[in-house]
Amino acid sequence: MTFRSIRLVAAAAVASLIGGCISVGLGGEGTALAQYRLEDMSPKVQARATPLDRRLLISTLPSETIGDTYSMAYTRAAQQRQFYQFASWTDRPSARIVQLLSERIEGRGVFESVARLGGGIGGGLSLNIGVNEFVHDIRTSTARIEVTAELIERRGRALTTLLDELVPWLEKTAEALPPPEPRLSRDGKS
Repeated sequence: MTFRSIRLVAAAAVASLIGGCISVGLGGEGTALAQYRLEDMSPKVQARATPLDRRLLISTLPSETIGDTYSMAYTRAAQQRQFYQFASWTDRPSARIVQLLSERIEGRGVFESVARLGGGIGGGLSLNIGVNEFVHDIRTSTARIEVTAELIERRGRALTTLLDELVPWLEKTAEALPPPEPRLSRDGKS
């Protein structure tokens, strides 16, 4: 092979590489990506007269499930999942569910304080939330949301449940726990 033919092959290779990186946009406009955000559509509930003398920390359990991604999953048949091509969530479902749950618990006045774990506030109870399943079932035109809730008392007891009505369960469970340890006030007295 001569020097000239090597240069010609190299020039053709460079041209084809550059051509693969450029799009001329023929074929019309693309389909726009729709983004959706989970919202709590339930009416506001009446707050408790007096909150429980406990502080609650809420955190998100790590999840590797198909339902806890920015992509929106759907199903047409049992045990089958696919992602919508042109739709996604604005927030990961686990993060958004924890945020909405925090707002609902706070609005109901169940605890003295409610905060996200890592927010610089301590608490005697830790509520860990994990999203196991979040899928649109096309056959029934419904969404299936499966959440695991784990309530851990600082003293080491763990209470876990899979549930549909998290706030009432949480309230009833927290009321049944023994009283918290006395806390020191700002001046160092209990």
